[in-house]
Amino acid sequence: MTRTIHAGALSLVTLLAASCGQAPQPPAAPPITVRTMVIEPRDVPVEVTFPATIDSPRTVEVAARVPGWLQAQPMADGSMVKPGDVLYQVDPSQYRIQLDAANARVKQAIAQEQAARAQAEGAQAALVLAQSTFERNKGLVDSGAISKERWDQVTADLARSKATADQAAADIALAQANQASARADAENAQLKLSWCTVASPMDGQLGASKADVGSLVGEASTQVLNTIVQVDPLWAGFKPSARVLPAIVGARDRGTLTARVELPGAITTARPGMPIGLTDSAPRAEGKLVFLDNQVGQTTDTLLLRVEFPNGAGQFRPGGYAQVTLGLGMQRGAIVVPKSATFARQTELLVWVLGDDGTVQSVTIDPLAAWNNDVIVESGLKAGQRIVVEGLAKLRPGISVKDLGAPAPAATPAAADDAAPAATGASGT
Repeated sequence: MTRTIHAGALSLVTLLAASCGQAPQPPAAPPITVRTMVIEPRDVPVEVTFPATIDSPRTVEVAARVPGWLQAQPMADGSMVKPGDVLYQVDPSQYRIQLDAANARVKQAIAQEQAARAQAEGAQAALVLAQSTFERNKGLVDSGAISKERWDQVTADLARSKATADQAAADIALAQANQASARADAENAQLKLSWCTVASPMDGQLGASKADVGSLVGEASTQVLNTIVQVDPLWAGFKPSARVLPAIVGARDRGTLTARVELPGAITTARPGMPIGLTDSAPRAEGKLVFLDNQVGQTTDTLLLRVEFPNGAGQFRPGGYAQVTLGLGMQRGAIVVPKSATFARQTELLVWVLGDDGTVQSVTIDPLAAWNNDVIVESGLKAGQRIVVEGLAKLRPGISVKDLGAPAPAATPAAADDAAPAATGASGT
């Protein structure tokens, strides 16, 4: 009996010694905290964005149409011009002399015509007299009332009178031809004289001059003096895939198509006194679709479209790059998730979905389009599901999480601006 007690005591001591030698178990890790949101269908605008090139609907080269010395440039380079504004003045001296000479030839031709008409009147009177004499005497030859010699003289006088009258008519015609030629020379000289004044044919902006005042212009190598570019309105040209065309045409025919042109990443000073930097609100303008090309590129499967938009502020320039966003209407009951709730795995886009058991699972989604800071989902999610929007970094499939609910609404820019002066004032007291 005693031996049995001693054995039991020894076993108890052995167990106690063994338990004291084991390392203590670490405490369980706290659950990962996340914030979630419930997916609710929303009505969102369907928009597609394309890179675009800004073009001018009209570009005109200003040229010197007559050779001469460039005398003046009344409008400075870069000026905004309108039709009729004098841009350049070529020395008109030689063309004014040519015009005076042509006008003098016109007057000379008029005088020649007047002289020829006076001669024609005398010749016509002589012809009438000769014709009358001929008629009176032609019946007297056979009766011998007049001699043969007299009849020959009457006949010769009539022939000379006809020839003189014909010559006078020819002189009149020649004088008229000379007059017409002189008038044409005068009109040509007047035209060349008018070309000495180079005026703007359109509204637009003048570029950089290619010739300085005092230069000889108008020759083959110096005809172009400048370029005028229309800057308001402008075109934004872009080339979407032909597969998008039915949606664009359909929205246009329904009257729901909208177009917006933007300069993303524009550098500006948002407020007076602020340093230069990237503005939060890019310069933008609302436009309208004015052109669809008549064929699709065989190698690119794209076609050219143009959006016309106003540029009264002059923030856009031809040749620059922009973005065109087309609004194709509203998508009713769309599934929309924040971009911050998505993550990529190779070529897939995924979100974390919180189940009823408190664990998360990754779900692949098929995005339809980006809209502001959200993603419109075509498939993969449904209304009523709860997705993780904050705390994604440490998640893995099947892990339990602690849901802190929906994130706090972001502060508006106006509220942030109001808070900044208050904080400054508090630190200064």
